Amino acid sequence: MFCYTAAAFLCLLLALPLQVASQTNLPPAEPGIFTAQGSSLINAPIEDVWDAILDFESYPDWNPFARAMVLIDSVWTKNPLEDQTPQVGSHIQITAAIPPLELPVDANSTANPFQTQQSLEVVTHIDHDNHRAAWKQVMLPSLLMVAERWTAVSVVDTPDGPRTLYESREVFQSLLSIVVGLLFQQGLQQGFDAQALAIKYKFEGMPAP
Repeated sequence: MFCYTAAAFLCLLLALPLQVASQTNLPPAEPGIFTAQGSSLINAPIEDVWDAILDFESYPDWNPFARAMVLIDSVWTKNPLEDQTPQVGSHIQITAAIPPLELPVDANSTANPFQTQQSLEVVTHIDHDNHRAAWKQVMLPSLLMVAERWTAVSVVDTPDGPRTLYESREVFQSLLSIVVGLLFQQGLQQGFDAQALAIKYKFEGMPAP
């Protein structure tokens, strides 16, 4: 499954112009035990890609990694909110497939229950002007685990015209990150790569086999 995704992602990286490889709209990374990250160059307007990032309800239709992102009333009761528009302070229940599912996926794609993880997180940043958002885990105290995921988009110039650069990164800090890294680092990195490809394919379509 992941061989195809990894090969496609490698081809994507090799195709990126040099100026794109050095450009980022993410904030400076904090030091940590390990980092998972992914990026892709998308032939679509930046606002469309930004809207897709914040449209959590659509994730099951295209996302092979974050299979569900549901806004809930609290981390204790976990009742889904009627309004699924994320805001700073919103709580999220995330269902992740680690490793990710094979592309393409839709809402009916199912993950192996033994390779599915749940995470409770809170939205920490949404910057519509700069097209950046972040959420972090709140299941465990920060002494044990700090993990905040940033996602950003920006416009870059390429020989083929302007493109939208999608980037996402999560730095894992604190003591328990050592264990998480041993168990899940490879699968998490695969997930970030797969999601970067999937959001590209969402707008451009899957390449011919």
